[in-house]
Amino acid sequence: MTCMADLPKGERSTVEQREQYGREIDARNAALENVEVPPETRALADHEIPPPLSEEEIRAKVGEQNYQNSNDDIAPTAINS
Repeated sequence: MTCMADLPKGERSTVEQREQYGREIDARNAALENVEVPPETRALADHEIPPPLSEEEIRAKVGEQNYQNSNDDIAPTAINS
């Protein structure tokens, strides 16, 4: 089977070549989707999700001034940032 990139410039692939190429790509993608996920990256079960932080805990983590700045900011946030 000739690879799509190996075709001479200006030569078009046949329907059969394109279908075969699609099957090969699908098989390669399926093989990659069946990889084992390390335990540290797996999704947490409902009983493993920690409760939300209280406002006091958030203030302790980010600092009082950062907390106030984030809550007092009247400028709209950028959509694409």
